[in-house]
Amino acid sequence: MDTMVKNDLTQLMAQRDAGPFIAIYLNTAAVLNDLNRQRLEFKQLVNDARTQLAQRFPSVSFQPFREQFERLIGDNDFWLQHTGPQTSLIANEQQVMIFDLQYPTDNQVIVNSMPAIRPILADRQHEFDFDLLALNEDSLMMYQQRQGNFTIVDLPSEAPTTLQATLGTEKRGGDLNFNSSPVHGVNYHGHNAKAEEREIDQKNYYQQVAQYMQDYSQTTQRPLILMGLPHNQSLFRQINKNPYLSEYLSIPKSPKNLSLGAIQTATEAIQTKWHTQLADIMLDRYDKAQSKQLALSDPFGMIKPALSGRIEMLIVASSANVAGTLPSTEVLLDDPIAQPDNLIDDLVDVVMAKNGQVRIIPADKMPTDTGALALLRY
Repeated sequence: MDTMVKNDLTQLMAQRDAGPFIAIYLNTAAVLNDLNRQRLEFKQLVNDARTQLAQRFPSVSFQPFREQFERLIGDNDFWLQHTGPQTSLIANEQQVMIFDLQYPTDNQVIVNSMPAIRPILADRQHEFDFDLLALNEDSLMMYQQRQGNFTIVDLPSEAPTTLQATLGTEKRGGDLNFNSSPVHGVNYHGHNAKAEEREIDQKNYYQQVAQYMQDYSQTTQRPLILMGLPHNQSLFRQINKNPYLSEYLSIPKSPKNLSLGAIQTATEAIQTKWHTQLADIMLDRYDKAQSKQLALSDPFGMIKPALSGRIEMLIVASSANVAGTLPSTEVLLDDPIAQPDNLIDDLVDVVMAKNGQVRIIPADKMPTDTGALALLRY
């Protein structure tokens, strides 16, 4: 049986076509005297899962799921280990994957052809785990916040931590280059002021940083916050193609010579903005994309863009439910579907698997009643 940590969805996304999946979200508060009650609630949710599976996937046997869940019911170590506010169990016929969540929600069962991960994303979003790139002209440092803990990241030796180590030790600024010809004599060329050469080196360095951070963000799947002087941020953003780099949250301050505590203090304002203005930030992004004809509000119109990886961000209402199925290959919307999926959950899975981002906002904040908005890459 696989146990997955809360911030790792990569393995689950890689198996999204190996459904159907049963997702059980169970409140597991740390009250040891209530273990029997938790077991009873879990059994009831398993019974609900059996009913839903029979309705939605009548040809699929519940037996493999039942065997996995029954092993957990009798596993005392499992109940003593997972004592956080909520535990998510997402199972297909082969395995159960477990996520510990930090914020309780209602107990629920979701049966879908793809794993229903919206509560996991909402939990992670509420906590606001992020990566921080502290960028100087010729060096960088990385920090991360996970479950309220702010720490420095120990980067590997191949990371572009300094301009000199990344580009080499050759000094080009202010050089006066020439060659000699027997016909024309000495020809001078390529004479740039030191400031111009310095900016060229900085741009070349930032190109290496941008590529490294794009790979880094695809691994962590966390918002990337940029800290640095406005000029440095502007130059880096001109080069950046990382969709995880936040456009709205940044710290316009030099991180040079600041302690870990000082940098953490500098993040407080962006954390407040995230928690209080998330929906407004997302909807402002949607309005800008809409003005460029890069936005969609019909979930069925999002199917082909999702499958082709064109959706950069999916904004989803917390409780949205749209009957429909997102196929893994061809799109055949005219085929009759006896028991369709929740199309919103299917879109969430595929967008995540295609390195897009998903944000959950309250239903009453949505400008439409369709349950989802999509921002396109192109």
